[in-house]
Amino acid sequence: MKTIATSLIVSFALIGAAQAATPRGDIDNVPFQGNYAQADNSASRSQIQAELQQARSEGLVARGDLNNVPFAAQADSNVSRAQVAADAAKTPGATAFGDLNNVPFQG
Repeated sequence: MKTIATSLIVSFALIGAAQAATPRGDIDNVPFQGNYAQADNSASRSQIQAELQQARSEGLVARGDLNNVPFAAQADSNVSRAQVAADAAKTPGATAFGDLNNVPFQG
């Protein structure tokens, strides 16, 4: 029994000594370098304004929506609501919504 108690005391002492010898935290501790580890270049306001003016003169900066197309209504199909309802009644299931080939994942 003495042997077990002695070996436990010695092992705990060695564990404590090993823990005390290890450095706390990261050895290569580098301070935070900004958002997403990007260095802050600290460009001045005048530099940014000069770059913006250059981009505007080269036509790289657009204002507004480039795909701004006015609404164009579809041409009238001259089909009445009754004709559409009659066509739908002739072929049941043809007006189903959603993905008809919706097969669950097989993998």
